[in-house]
Order: sequence, then structure tokens, then C-alpha cells
Amino acid sequence: AYPLMGALADRGWICVSIGYRVSPKHQWPAHIIDVKQALAWVKEHIAEYGGDPDFVAISGGSAGGHLSSLAALTPGDPQWQPGFEDADTSVVAAVPVYGRYDWFGFEGPGRAEMMRALEQLIIKKRYANDSQVFLDASPIKRIGPDAPPFFVLHGTNDTLIDVQEGRDFVAALREQSPAPVAYAEIPNAQHAFDIFGSAHGHYTAEAITRFLEWVRAEKGHATVPADGVG
Repeated sequence: AYPLMGALADRGWICVSIGYRVSPKHQWPAHIIDVKQALAWVKEHIAEYGGDPDFVAISGGSAGGHLSSLAALTPGDPQWQPGFEDADTSVVAAVPVYGRYDWFGFEGPGRAEMMRALEQLIIKKRYANDSQVFLDASPIKRIGPDAPPFFVLHGTNDTLIDVQEGRDFVAALREQSPAPVAYAEIPNAQHAFDIFGSAHGHYTAEAITRFLEWVRAEKGHATVPADGVG
């Protein structure tokens, strides 16, 4: 969201907004392919803008939370890098916000409706016939020992993607990955709570900035100065 990008830019970070093809006009996996193409471009060109190609992190909200998590957990996956299989699409950290991490479960608040949307509008295949496509696209199923540090955020009053989705994803990350996993539940926050200027948006942007600065320091990179990327 732009409040987050503004907060990061104010602290000297170089931010890139990724556009990607969307459904129903475009069928999965066009979405994640576009994100990975963007990551490959950033790795190759961000130094021209004062950025550090060795410290690329990714964030996104809602569908972007799903895509940022999936991208972070599947660097170099050839099925989603057609024609650029050898490109570096790895990231050093991921910060998904109110994301969808499970593309296979039918049980729980809003799950049946979500699965129908996936079958009819996004993947355009039936889970019963092509379950592997849904599983491959589920971040919670792609966690491994090489996962980067994660900071997951979710609102407790989210009526579009229930907060349990975030809790389950964090539990899986902590069980399967040795990397640090931070989690914040935002009290009384609805879906897309950070889109506009608000206390929720301000304080979550500050928390995300601090998390990324901590990861950067832990990895031995210089602190980002106020006037540019270190």
C-alpha cells in the first residue's frame, strides 16, 4: 500500500510497485509469472536507481500478500519463470499483509466461496481434477528450510480473509523454517486496513520498516541512511 511505500521512501528505501495481470481476464499462473519477472528486473537494474540488488524484500496486501509469500518461497521455480528460468528471483525477506495462503481448503469462513472463485475465475480448473495446481499455488504448502524471514500481519476483524488464515500460515512457517518469523494481529482491523491514512496504517508501516531494518542489520548490510540506500 502507498502509506507503507511512503514510509519506507522517507527512510531512504528504494520502492518498486509491481503491476501484474489479473483475473478473470488472465488465467493463473500469469499473476505470479509477472511478479517473478519484476523481481528478476529489480535484481538486474535496481542498482541503477541507488538500490542494493543483494537486499531485495517483497511485500503485498490481500492478493499481493498471497503473491509476495509465494514468490518468496519459490525462488527459481521453473514452472513460473518461463523463458527466464536462470534469473535470480530470490528475496531476503517477505512481509505479507492480510494475505490468502491456502488455495485448497474448503472449510472455514469464506473458504467455499474462495474456492469457487479460484475454480471459476482465477485458475479456471476444478480442484477435484487438478488439485496439484491449487497446492502448488498455496504458500502454506511451499514452505521449506530455505524460506527467508517473514513478518506476517493480519487484522482481527477481517471479514474477507479470516485471521485464522494468517495464524495457520505463521504456525507452519515456525514449524518448518528456521528463519525468523514475526507476526502481528492488528486489533479491530478490517481487510485492507492500511490502504488509507490511519493509525493502523501508520503504525504497521513503522513496524514493517523496523523489521526490514533489523533484517538488513542481521545480514550485515549497512543501515539505510536518511538520504539513500546504503
